[in-house]
Amino acid sequence: MFISKNLIEINPIIGIIIVIKKTKKYSLENNLNMNKLEIAFLFPIHNESNRVLKVKKFLSFAKKNFRNFKLIFLLNNCTDNTAEIIRKNFDIKSYELIYSKKKHRGSGLNIAFKKIKCNFFAICAVDNAWSFNFYTRAYKILKKDKIKIVYGPKSHLKSLIKRNLIRKLISFLSVIFFKIFFKNDIKFDCQCIKMFSSNLKFITKLNSYNYFAETEFAIKANQNKINILLIPVEVKNTRGSKINFFNLVNYVFEALKFKLFQK
Repeated sequence: MFISKNLIEINPIIGIIIVIKKTKKYSLENNLNMNKLEIAFLFPIHNESNRVLKVKKFLSFAKKNFRNFKLIFLLNNCTDNTAEIIRKNFDIKSYELIYSKKKHRGSGLNIAFKKIKCNFFAICAVDNAWSFNFYTRAYKILKKDKIKIVYGPKSHLKSLIKRNLIRKLISFLSVIFFKIFFKNDIKFDCQCIKMFSSNLKFITKLNSYNYFAETEFAIKANQNKINILLIPVEVKNTRGSKINFFNLVNYVFEALKFKLFQK
């Protein structure tokens, strides 16, 4: 149906309705009746216009190895054109967008955990730093229905880490930090990719942390005595890393907040 620009100028309400209809198909929050997925691959994102197209390589991998899946882009207070790049370069049937007003990584994840209907969730990295075969191995393990969470930690003795010295040092210090503050809850570097069953009750009760979101997930899984498995991964160095001193301080602050008030 053709609607003239003049009519929109006369009645701005019509213009608003048109905009809503145009953007509705891009937002999962307006598409809750979608069929149940086998796997939802979650990509937490904040202003990733420079790297989001790398996910197309992951999409090609997923199409060859999985059925009934979607890429779920979690747009955590994105202020750049990441969403527009996704719309222009990805088949609309292959993805959904979830918008969060908060920048925190855990904010978008929490929306996804509560609203997406699927059998399994997978946390993915937009930079393709982690080997894709982790997901095929993890999926086979989870299908046996005994293990509920599969992690791919860098701290695994058989993991192959091809990262720069700073990254390796951060991972080492993270493990030390975990042992000091959460020695009874975490014994591995939980800042990693993972795949897990969607029927875990604790995932709908997580806080909206930023960098500490992955750690809280691991702590809650341990406290709920969830069966987990750690498998080795290959991790390579990539450009565009957002790790910096401020982020590390933010992580420590969130960890202390959780330790003192929310554990």
